[in-house]
Amino acid sequence: MNKFKIPTLIFVAVFVISAAALFFYVKKDLEEKTGVEVEAPAWVNEAGSSGKLPVSGKVARSGNSINPTPEKQEEQVQPAEKKDEPAVTENKTAVHAANKTEQSTLEKTVDKIKDSIITEVFLDNLAQYTADNYHPAESLPFKATAGFSTASFKSINMHFGLNLHGLMPDAQNLVSARKSIWSYLLTPGKLSALTESETGSLLDLIEEKGILAERKFVEGDSYSVRELTRKQRAEMFRVSAQPLRHVAAVLKAITDNPDLIQALDSYIKAEKRVDSANGIFQLDLANSQNMKSESARNKAAHSGKLLKEAITIREKIKTGITQKIKSYCAEKCGGPDDLFYIAQWVFRRVENDEKRLKSITAGYEALNRIADKMDKRAEAIEKSM
Repeated sequence: MNKFKIPTLIFVAVFVISAAALFFYVKKDLEEKTGVEVEAPAWVNEAGSSGKLPVSGKVARSGNSINPTPEKQEEQVQPAEKKDEPAVTENKTAVHAANKTEQSTLEKTVDKIKDSIITEVFLDNLAQYTADNYHPAESLPFKATAGFSTASFKSINMHFGLNLHGLMPDAQNLVSARKSIWSYLLTPGKLSALTESETGSLLDLIEEKGILAERKFVEGDSYSVRELTRKQRAEMFRVSAQPLRHVAAVLKAITDNPDLIQALDSYIKAEKRVDSANGIFQLDLANSQNMKSESARNKAAHSGKLLKEAITIREKIKTGITQKIKSYCAEKCGGPDDLFYIAQWVFRRVENDEKRLKSITAGYEALNRIADKMDKRAEAIEKSM
């Protein structure tokens, strides 16, 4: 047994020393602050490229909230003043009041989440969409001589209409979701309020996406992948403002000319007549091919003529609406060839509620304000060069 005595004593001594050292270092570590200083990445300065985008402004220092500062510890440790023991009824009343306050706070939080159709996820996706549609000069796939944006009313409506990308309406399906979203946005005063509260955050996110963006630039028969320069990021804001001004001009032309709404109603009716005439023609054509009689062929020829006339009337109305919009807003509504698409979109929104025209008016004013702020952000980026 003696041969195991010395190793056992050595093991015990080492264990005791290790335990003491571990306790010392753990105690020392717990006494230190847990806040972590976050430094900006090397590729961007502390204030962002325009001075508007703080890099580490939203980093949460959870350690300090878990381990309060000495001042807060003193506040928490200070004993409450001694009072006579309250009555049992007073205790019950206090508990009931506390529970009621807690329930009220929870209900407000839930209601706020329910009302948040425009979420931070949506704003982030909208910023990404804006940055992705910016194409600097000599970049693939377009190889354009000047930077431009491919964003348009139709493309953005399709992009977020088929996949809500962060919009969170309380709806059972996609169709009712879109209806719910526009009912929310076209509520009087809502667009103006959202523009005021969310534009700054959106522009910050767009600038962040621009800093992180990379493009393929043409180099002879090949290409190289590079980040956007400050000048290109400023250009991204300017060219992205142009589609907004385009849509704003078209919306203003429609809201300033109520006869366009009536013309759109005529177009919808003409479109239905085309569908009806086409159905009759297809039936008569099939009968003429099956029966192979003179009367059947004449009937098919007549219904074909009526279909052609219906299409002609529909296209004349469409051309008249487009020309009226162009004559009203002139070069301001130049750009994507989606004037009639926007007009149809407006008609669907106001068809059953003409009061919504006021919200459409607020919409074009909001778009112009956002475009103005984009131009100012471009100037701020250029001044920081």
